[in-house]
Amino acid sequence: MVRHLVLSLIGDTRAATAVEYGLLLGLMVIAIVGGITAVGAQTTNNIDSAAQAYPT
Repeated sequence: MVRHLVLSLIGDTRAATAVEYGLLLGLMVIAIVGGITAVGAQTTNNIDSAAQAYPT
């Protein structure tokens, strides 16, 4: 009985696959948020520079 349980746990890779997908998803979210933040900051700087170029 215990042997069967141990062998079934060793052969079950569904949890490991779920963890790997979770890690990949987390890395993608971090990359997307970082990219959006960088683009947003640069866009804000460009708009501020354009606004300052025109007299009020």
